[in-house]
Amino acid sequence: MNLQTLPAISVVIPLYNKEKYLRRAVESVLSQGAAVREVIVVDDGSTDNGPAQLESLGDSRVRLIRQPNGGVSAARNAGIEAATGEYVAFLDADDAWLPGFVDELLALMQQFPQASLHATSYSRVWPDGRRQDAYLPEPLGKLQRQLIANPFYVWARSAFFSISSSACVRRKVLLEHGIRFPVGESQGEDQDVIFQLMEAGGLAFSPKALMEYSQAVPNSLYSSLPEQVPPCYMRLLQRTRQANYPAQHRRGAQRVVAVNYLNVARTLMAKGKRREAAALIFSRDAMHHPTYWMRTVSRMLLPTGMMK
Repeated sequence: MNLQTLPAISVVIPLYNKEKYLRRAVESVLSQGAAVREVIVVDDGSTDNGPAQLESLGDSRVRLIRQPNGGVSAARNAGIEAATGEYVAFLDADDAWLPGFVDELLALMQQFPQASLHATSYSRVWPDGRRQDAYLPEPLGKLQRQLIANPFYVWARSAFFSISSSACVRRKVLLEHGIRFPVGESQGEDQDVIFQLMEAGGLAFSPKALMEYSQAVPNSLYSSLPEQVPPCYMRLLQRTRQANYPAQHRRGAQRVVAVNYLNVARTLMAKGKRREAAALIFSRDAMHHPTYWMRTVSRMLLPTGMMK
């Protein structure tokens, strides 16, 4: 691709009190080349000096939008509205793209022009330097770029990429389908968008881990996991029950919902809340993944202390 034919990518970075990380995030985007036409930083009511750092970058592609604090979804939505590129990519202010990320996206766009969503794998990075690439389940090729025919089936095996920092979306798909991040929700807001995009069009994926997902905020394993099914899964479940839901996605989407039900149930069991866990496990919607369901039922026989 030459400069004239390069797709224009608008990059949206929601910002709230991430002064320590912001400059690295923005520089990791600006270094990606000419396809990045603009970097829209949406300051969601920060009280630190993060926004002031942007002035010192001296790059005309960087735009700052300020708004009262409304949460990460409101910030990303404002970025979508302000974007002028054919594609919109998202990056959290404490994450970073690795060299070659945009080149890989461009290769996916060229190889799979029919896809509405292009994404790569990612690495979790801890403050002590530890790294862990995202687990890629068996249906995914580990080496080659690919168009994923049954993305919900793959998702049910592993959340293999994150819309918030390792994916690029055709802006017209977001506009035509009215897809936005759900404002006011703190769990699964990016997954909600992923699910709707997978329903709306093709998903092209690269197994290369080209985004660093920061694990700087420590959380104990079970204290940070939800004890209720996030709203995005309930909405997905309701859509699968509609007659016009894409037939090729229905069973896979039901498996995704079942896995989340069972994951929440496991969290509840680990916290000694077995009655609440049982209500989820023995609901009809949890049984669409029989193998995982049986394993979860088996866990109920274990003492609580053995689940951590």
